Amino acid sequence: MNNEKKQFIQFLVDSGCLKFGDFQLKSGDRSPFFVNLGQADGGAKLDVVGRALAEASLAAFPQAELLFGPAYKGIGLAVAAAAAGWYRHGKDLRFFYDRKEAKTHGERGRFIGHLPEPGEAVVMVDDVLSDGGTKVAAVEAIEAAFRTRPVGIVVAVDRRRRATPLPAGLPPVAAVVALSDLCDYLAEIGENDHHQALRRFYEGEP
Repeated sequence: MNNEKKQFIQFLVDSGCLKFGDFQLKSGDRSPFFVNLGQADGGAKLDVVGRALAEASLAAFPQAELLFGPAYKGIGLAVAAAAAGWYRHGKDLRFFYDRKEAKTHGERGRFIGHLPEPGEAVVMVDDVLSDGGTKVAAVEAIEAAFRTRPVGIVVAVDRRRRATPLPAGLPPVAAVVALSDLCDYLAEIGENDHHQALRRFYEGEP
């Protein structure tokens, strides 16, 4: 594992954004870890997350012009990544985001920000990727509204198990860290019990 990934995982742990243990997910499944980027609740934390997402976005999709943050957690992440893109890389990435429900008054519609035009290179920025289902819905909504398709997706943590494929037709995905990186991190710091539980989860073992 490279030092940048190790430092980012350590940051997630120290900030409470990543916890190891025994958790019940919304689906009812059990998980040996839990990711909540909502704990990145201050300027210092968002600076770290935004920098990591901006670097991952520009490395994987250098043509990126516009970041999309899906409601709700993705909104702050896209803003932080856009700010980091300018401050650290001199690239003025615009951003937009969506509402869960479209407004019928004031600033109407479902999308807010710099709305994409056909041909603009949009990159979706979010906290985690589980099975990709919500990402498919977001891609389809952007295509329907603006006749443009995101060129890629960047997440802080790709939490898919080894055998979980991406849905057909989803744009390329890049992650700051993947589930295999979390396994390597736990092995490196000597957290054997958490490492074994996470490795079994990653491999799909009971």
